[in-house]
Amino acid sequence: MILAQMFGPSALVWDGVTIFPASLDPKLKKEARRGQIVLVVGDEVETERGKDGALSITAVAERRTHLARSGGEGQESKVIAANVERAVIIASADEPPFHPAVVDRWALLARRGGLTPFLVLNKIDLVSVEDAKRMIEEAAVPLSYMLGSAKTGDGMEELRDAIQGTTSVFVGHSGVGKSTILRRLLPDTDTPIVTGEVSGKTGKGKQTTTSSRLYPLPGGGHVIDTPGVRSVSLGIVSASEAADVFLEIRDAGPCRFATCTHRTEPGCAVLAGVKDRSIPESVYARYRKLLLEAEVP
Repeated sequence: MILAQMFGPSALVWDGVTIFPASLDPKLKKEARRGQIVLVVGDEVETERGKDGALSITAVAERRTHLARSGGEGQESKVIAANVERAVIIASADEPPFHPAVVDRWALLARRGGLTPFLVLNKIDLVSVEDAKRMIEEAAVPLSYMLGSAKTGDGMEELRDAIQGTTSVFVGHSGVGKSTILRRLLPDTDTPIVTGEVSGKTGKGKQTTTSSRLYPLPGGGHVIDTPGVRSVSLGIVSASEAADVFLEIRDAGPCRFATCTHRTEPGCAVLAGVKDRSIPESVYARYRKLLLEAEVP
């Protein structure tokens, strides 16, 4: 069984065909209260059916992959999805505007947990296709990507084909259209998918998904929808982990020092690449921004 949604001590589990209600058995419930175990959507669980026919979750398997973001200073990381292959990062071309730095953060967290990041630029109905492509090219986003519009349906068939038969988690800022995309991908789902709009006062998205939820895909596989966030905390990030987000920096060649942070060190291959323009200044600036905003040891 796979955990499809949590409601405190109660849950929904999926056997690959049907979603059933379940609850934590007394032992897991006690461990959850003590913080010794935290179940998340995507966890593979063992269940037992009681004499009354009710399902109890009795054990949780070790996670193969996970997506987690920092809980903030002094707090543990919060795992938001488990055992998925791909992190589908939803961004919008406008309303709210495209922020490449946010994509960088999600890409770092995805790779950290063993997921492959993939970008979907939504709301291209608000800009021209040429402008949407230019946004990604000028930002030098180092990911495979697709353009689409959940409002008009453009690109949704291609996205459905891309994730069919795989396990994915949708992530992104509030208001970028994750839930609207899901409604396009799953028009026949029995579970209501609530959608929202962008605030006219702040230009920021309104969160419509309040807890992570697994949705089976008609052609096999599943997608986990997660609540939109206003910020993405990374926690402690090493220079090499940040460099891996940007292909030009990752592949720049060996530096003189193995511990080089690519900021001021002599013999730095990355700084040399910026100087000879083989590494775009915009890419290097985002790398420095990522280090600046993270906790660097």
